[in-house]
Amino acid sequence: MPCRSLIIISIFIFICIPESQAQRIIEGDTAVLVQPVIDSADLKYAVDTMMTDSSGENRANKAAMYAAILPGLGQIYNKRYWKLPILYGGAATMGFFIDYNHKKYEQFRNAYLEKTSLPEELWTDPLAINVAEDNLQNGIDFYRRNRDLLMILLAGVYFLQIVDAHVDAHLMDFDISEDISFRIQPGLIPDSYTASMQYGMKFIISFN
Repeated sequence: MPCRSLIIISIFIFICIPESQAQRIIEGDTAVLVQPVIDSADLKYAVDTMMTDSSGENRANKAAMYAAILPGLGQIYNKRYWKLPILYGGAATMGFFIDYNHKKYEQFRNAYLEKTSLPEELWTDPLAINVAEDNLQNGIDFYRRNRDLLMILLAGVYFLQIVDAHVDAHLMDFDISEDISFRIQPGLIPDSYTASMQYGMKFIISFN
């Protein structure tokens, strides 16, 4: 009778102790240590996942570093060559208007300084001669504001292309399968009232 009770207790302990922990089973006066078995396939998957995450992070950091050194270099590293015309075309356009507004700003400023610092008979600048002082001041403020705003936007484009290169390198690790689809197919639908199966249509979204 005590032996039977001991066997029942041993079985109960074996069932109740989680598999993730080392298990001790008492057989008579001997304690047997049962270690959980780790599937080699699961271990290989975990190691591969860690290596993939690490390599993806390194690639993203490299892409961001290259983009910071030279705008567009990160996109070349990610093989997104089609982004280069957009990047440099936009930067060249903003550079052109920055130069245009800066030149207009200097013209209005020089005319204003001449108009306010020299007597009228010594004015030679057409703007100083033909444009009122208040309008010259408004022109200075207008073109200076446009120039500064475009310079801020150009700096924003520089930082944006760094972020784009970093994020794009991260997205390259995602496995986007072509099997992602939405389809409709016939199927059997259980009827809770009649406890039978009814014919119908099923909407299926596959992510495999």
